[in-house]
Amino acid sequence: MGRILTNNTSLSYSIETALGVAGTSWALLEPNEIGAFGTEITTVARDPISKNRQRRKGTVVDLDSMVEFDHDLTLSAFDDFVEGFLFATAANSNLEFIAPAAGASGYTVPALSALAAGKLQYAAGGLRSLVFARGYVQPANNGLKALGADPLVTGTLLTVAGLTVETPPANAVVEIAGIRAQTGDLALAIASGVGTLSSGNNSSTSSIDFTTLGLQVGQFIHIGGLAGGQQFTEGYGYGRIRSITGPAITLDKLSSTLAASGGAAMTVDLLFGQFIRNVPVDNADFIERSFHFELASPNLMAGGVTGYEYAKGNLCDSMQVELPLSNKATIAFGFMGTDTEVPTITRKAGAAAALDPSKTGAFNTTSDILRLRVADVDEAGLTTDFKSVTITFNNNVSPEKVLGQLGAKYMNTGNFEVDIEAQILFTNADVIARIRENTTVSMDFAVRNDDGAIYFDIPSMTLGGGDRELPRNESVMLNLTGEAFGDPILKTSLSISRFPIVPEA
Repeated sequence: MGRILTNNTSLSYSIETALGVAGTSWALLEPNEIGAFGTEITTVARDPISKNRQRRKGTVVDLDSMVEFDHDLTLSAFDDFVEGFLFATAANSNLEFIAPAAGASGYTVPALSALAAGKLQYAAGGLRSLVFARGYVQPANNGLKALGADPLVTGTLLTVAGLTVETPPANAVVEIAGIRAQTGDLALAIASGVGTLSSGNNSSTSSIDFTTLGLQVGQFIHIGGLAGGQQFTEGYGYGRIRSITGPAITLDKLSSTLAASGGAAMTVDLLFGQFIRNVPVDNADFIERSFHFELASPNLMAGGVTGYEYAKGNLCDSMQVELPLSNKATIAFGFMGTDTEVPTITRKAGAAAALDPSKTGAFNTTSDILRLRVADVDEAGLTTDFKSVTITFNNNVSPEKVLGQLGAKYMNTGNFEVDIEAQILFTNADVIARIRENTTVSMDFAVRNDDGAIYFDIPSMTLGGGDRELPRNESVMLNLTGEAFGDPILKTSLSISRFPIVPEA
């Protein structure tokens, strides 16, 4: 046995099939730092009253198991765990396909359910769903693609033109990215900050039924595609869905780049992807997901053999997204588990074939932030000049221990909490008033790079703090805290909209 170098270790995970039982599909992580891995053992010694004046051998009475690591904010790392931390299945996650083969006619996928096939739209000469592919070796197989035929229930083909036959890498992905409307079909009206996007404006038989696309109230969409030929000439940008009917959706939190639009010659893309928000335990989307982690340590075992440690039964406790000034965005993960097994030379099924991440581009806090603001009750921006932001999501996980078992037998979860810490430039006295009056405000921010975009929305929160810093030769700064609570209309504290692709800001 010899010294173990941190840089030679590797960390991977598997979604468990039951608490403490590893799955067979594994994925590698790229942590910046592993803060904790394994068990903390509690031993209680005998300490009798004795003329010998010394303790007697103690006994092991308890253990706590945890995994903590810091990671650059990348889409792969975020997607790996966001459902687990929000205890919910993402809408449209059934339209993400791992490693589908590319053929002359399209992508071969598992048999489509009626629900999945119904979300994929196609009409000859009219509307068609968009998918985005990444991770293929052949360049023609990557990028944004429009369907060329209507997918069938139980069918296994997403018809797409222009592909090159390829057996894909194991981490290739094809996922829903939006829909392309028929020319002249869409129109956008805006009144008092609320937009109405309507379909059927050219009397087409292939107008969009927005209720069939898997869209959800509270989800952000992007109105407009990647190029001018798929955008309203008046502008493109984001909006949050307030309501959905068959031929129309209403939107708030509109980008300032959007304007009333519509015209017979315009072919417009709507871009969207998966959507996730915290839900009640009796909601159909509620899940309680646990994770197995493997720490591989070369030179750990006798003879210099690699040793493998498995932390099991890990529930998502805390996740902290940090946006520092002029730097990379980072994310810190904290998990509470039932136990960590002793090191072994035997790997668990599938661990040796762990997938490499495919969306590894880091988000920076200079050019990759699309939007960052605290908004007032009327959506007027209270502040947009941030020096730093930290958002913490906490599930208050704790172990449940019982007599006769070392460590936790069960895991308890508490309330889901979202907290904000931010430093802003003091540019608006109304911020102080909102703190004193305990006024409900909202916060939303979005980041984008070549791998896609993440749009965070905190629909209702109150502000705290308010202490000022007055550094010499600099702007006056204000330190803020925020506490999110369940929005009375959306019934959620946090929602996250994921986009496989959006245009640059």
